Amino acid sequence: MLNIFVTVCISLLTGKVLSSPHITQSPANLLIKTQQKEARLECYHGDNNYPYMLWYQHKSAAARQMELIGLLHYENANFEKNFEARFNMTGHSKGKAWLVISNIKLSDAAEYFCAASQHSV
Repeated sequence: MLNIFVTVCISLLTGKVLSSPHITQSPANLLIKTQQKEARLECYHGDNNYPYMLWYQHKSAAARQMELIGLLHYENANFEKNFEARFNMTGHSKGKAWLVISNIKLSDAAEYFCAASQHSV
């Protein structure tokens, strides 16, 4: 039986931090089994000063770099090329949104970070 463990983390990206939104992300940990075909990760911040929601993937503790999956600006999702096929973002960037990974593969095992930003990348 194939099990994929996905760790969900929270991040905040801003140029200057005078005050920052409170970001919640769930579930905190997610174990996907072969019978499950998708993973759904939720992010919420609700601060109108941060119109961009970004999702990142971090695959290995040895690698310091996170890979941008894409960003949500209001209800418009823009994906990086490597993530266009099986990844989807729904919801609203100033409120509650979801990252959905379809047709789960072993290569999807990673930490996933949600971030709020005042600017696009």
